[in-house]
Amino acid sequence: MILFWLAVRSHRTGLLMTALVGAAGGLINAIGFAQIVGANPAARAHFAQDMELLGRQLTYLLPVPTQLDTMAGYLAWRWFGSAALIYGFWALLAGTGAGRGDEERGLVELWLSAGLSRLRLIATRVAGFAVVAAVSIAFTLAATGIGAAIGQEPLPFAGLVWQGLAIWALTILVFAFAILVAQLVTTRRSATGTAGVAVLVLFILNAAARSGVDVGVVHWLSPFYLYERSTPLLRGGSLDIAATTASIVGALAVFVLAVIAFVRRDVGGPLFRGALGKTRVEYRPARDPLLRIPVLAIVDQQRAWIVAWALGLALLAAFLTSITKTMVDALGSSDIPVLRAYFERAGITVYADFVGVIWFSTLLLLVSLFVVAQVNGWATDDAEGRLEMMLSAPVSRARVVVERIAAVVVGCAVVVAVSSLAVYLTAKSTGIGLPGGRFVLASAAVLPVAYAFAGIGHALVGWRPRVAVVVLGALAVVGYFAQQFTPLFQWPDWVNNISVYALYGTPMSKDDWSGIVTLIAIGVAGTALALVVMRRRDVGR
Repeated sequence: MILFWLAVRSHRTGLLMTALVGAAGGLINAIGFAQIVGANPAARAHFAQDMELLGRQLTYLLPVPTQLDTMAGYLAWRWFGSAALIYGFWALLAGTGAGRGDEERGLVELWLSAGLSRLRLIATRVAGFAVVAAVSIAFTLAATGIGAAIGQEPLPFAGLVWQGLAIWALTILVFAFAILVAQLVTTRRSATGTAGVAVLVLFILNAAARSGVDVGVVHWLSPFYLYERSTPLLRGGSLDIAATTASIVGALAVFVLAVIAFVRRDVGGPLFRGALGKTRVEYRPARDPLLRIPVLAIVDQQRAWIVAWALGLALLAAFLTSITKTMVDALGSSDIPVLRAYFERAGITVYADFVGVIWFSTLLLLVSLFVVAQVNGWATDDAEGRLEMMLSAPVSRARVVVERIAAVVVGCAVVVAVSSLAVYLTAKSTGIGLPGGRFVLASAAVLPVAYAFAGIGHALVGWRPRVAVVVLGALAVVGYFAQQFTPLFQWPDWVNNISVYALYGTPMSKDDWSGIVTLIAIGVAGTALALVVMRRRDVGR
């Protein structure tokens, strides 16, 4: 029982932040719908027609919309489609922490030496997270229900419960998968990167199926597909028992595989090891020249992870660009005022503008999550003794801060370059002409955003390592959706301006150097603050 409460306690920060984000998102979306949908059936029908046409062009991100003239239908599309991403990302970080983070801190070895079995250890961690996830989801559902009641369209209690069960099943499946991946590598950072790329591929697989691409029965492998099979809030909808059961059974199966892998491997080592060959003692330094160059040494040690992110985003880039013409033609041919207003406020006039708005807004979010994963690694280094080892080399604290942030920017540059090249080549093959100079500028302008997030992230790590990842992740997700839906619902400009991404502007169509300079200034301020807090705090606290 003590170990169970320790498992629950280890997720308290994630519980607090996801509950707050989920509750705020559900409440705001429900109240917002009541304000914009209209008061009579004709206005509702017109709104539903507008939103459904637009929503069917956003299937690369959100589920296929239906019954948008009702509060339940709108929330099922707009909010619960987004909540799945939030909880999936949290489960990914929590799973790699449970599967490898405790081991890096020496806790697993301590517990095993006390007579605790490996099966019980992993089972307790999964049970603890399952309880925490249920509590967080309950807060999200309660706030959403309150918002719907305020909007004079209460949601059915049973529908909310079944919707929560579907989200919970998705969350547990991703958590179990992250634990399994953690058995295959040696560090939490590697586990986070590997599991993150795999989950991204599964999300793209489901997005492709939603967009009409025939992917065959393989789409059943995606937990997001299984989640979206359930529509308990819609009229005539229900919880898909087969899909939800498949998610829960799949989580149990992955859990069994994780236990088997944990039992078969050594503590501190991966499941699969290469054959040990004969070696001889070497007294010379490593032959890799990059390990002797500041900043590049960190990048070199993460090369496999950076390459995996670059290839994953390149695949997503090619997919989004390939469907650009279809999406723009469908939207542009409609004579719906809301869509025309959306095009005008988003700055979309030709195919190239659509690529600029859709692809670069998506890239900003994903690059931000790349930075969040790096910040998670910094917090782990602090808690698990690696930072202390680096400082004893000796390396100054200032150098650690500057090198970490610089390495993140260099890694982001590689990811952005590869994915942008995929966009350019795919656009060229489909007959979309991208202005070369503007496209290069828009790609390069992503790096100040990464720098701003890295500076803020390191300042948070120096202040409160445990909350850094969740706070930075919430900043990224909330900022992304604020930017995306401000032109859609014609919200005031201040809603868009709360997003860091608003400073990026629209470099594919016009210059906004003041925003870029502001992003760099935020990065500099964050770096300076990180230097101050790093000097003043004790390592490991």
